[in-house]
Amino acid sequence: MNVPSDQPLTRRERRERERAAEQAAAARQAGGPGQSRAQDGPAGPAPAYGSAAAPGIPGNGGANGTRRPLVKPAAREGSTAQHSAASRSAGSYAASGPVTEPMRFSAEPGPDTAPVRRTSESAPAAAAAGSGTGNGGKNRGKKGAAAPQRQPLGPVRATVRTFGELCITAGLILILFVVWQLWWTDIDANRDNRQLAQELTQEWDRDADRPPADPDTPFVAEPVAENSAFGLMYVPRFGDDYFRTIAEGVSMEPVLNRMGVGRYPTSAMPGEVGNFAVAGHRVTYGKPLNLIAELRPGDEIVVQTADGFYTYTFRNFDIVLPDEVEVLAPVPGMPDYQGKDRIMTLTACNPMFSARERYIAYAELTDWRPAEDGPPESIADSAAYAQNHGEG
Repeated sequence: MNVPSDQPLTRRERRERERAAEQAAAARQAGGPGQSRAQDGPAGPAPAYGSAAAPGIPGNGGANGTRRPLVKPAAREGSTAQHSAASRSAGSYAASGPVTEPMRFSAEPGPDTAPVRRTSESAPAAAAAGSGTGNGGKNRGKKGAAAPQRQPLGPVRATVRTFGELCITAGLILILFVVWQLWWTDIDANRDNRQLAQELTQEWDRDADRPPADPDTPFVAEPVAENSAFGLMYVPRFGDDYFRTIAEGVSMEPVLNRMGVGRYPTSAMPGEVGNFAVAGHRVTYGKPLNLIAELRPGDEIVVQTADGFYTYTFRNFDIVLPDEVEVLAPVPGMPDYQGKDRIMTLTACNPMFSARERYIAYAELTDWRPAEDGPPESIADSAAYAQNHGEG
């Protein structure tokens, strides 16, 4: 298949043509036309262009074993005339006979030719793309090595970029805050709670030489100073190792955040007729009432003080709004009555991770044991009681 004749010559084709003309001129100067004819003999035919017998031009598989350089064919119909003109100007083939038409490349490579890939782009376009052949691809290498210049950010892009970075930073800070709030506060509060409980039980052991209490009538102690611990609460339903200290007051700091649960100052003391009401966190800061919704009727809540052990039995629960303070009355829900029951009320936020409502758990005093009689069976063998009294 012949190459279309309407395509311009590429740079490499032009350079090959020029190199062939220069070699022909050099051969003419070295031997001259007379010498070439003398070698061929008077009656011998003139060698054809590109043959092995042509003087000064290496042939393909000639006697000297050398190979001629590959010359690309002309890309136009007038290439033969142009090449003949160049040969005549050099004077190399004027005396050796007529110039035959140069070989045209085919799509099928021959034994002595290599396939040449031709592109549809023109020579100027190839040169602009850095595909020159004469310089060994230097233009392409230089252009590939050049780094693109960074364009300055406009005011809009700079503002958007700054805003995005601020959002990412704020998100990371928020994640760290959540981790601290939901995880680290529990560790810190539980550590403080254990230390406070051990200090409280050690103080009770030093003051053990007090008169025996009446086993039939629960002993009622006087309220202590605000933000002071006075008791321990055990709930077997919450776990064998569960306990929390009970302090005076319901302030966030230091009672609810570091000391466990707090007693409402207007409510009754443990064992007293009326409503002994306490509050605690359901999540974070040790979450002492995290499992308040797991209580079932008949579950025991044991409150220990310096005077003895008060056992309350869970009865029922209620969910109210935060402003319904009637649940703290001596008779919950009936603030106009004093009543005669000894009640314990536990209050916590509801639902989880929200303070929209309050979860209320009601229990009634069912047992009282003086300190010298020891703990009730529900906590006597528990890990929590052993830890607080140095038995574990």
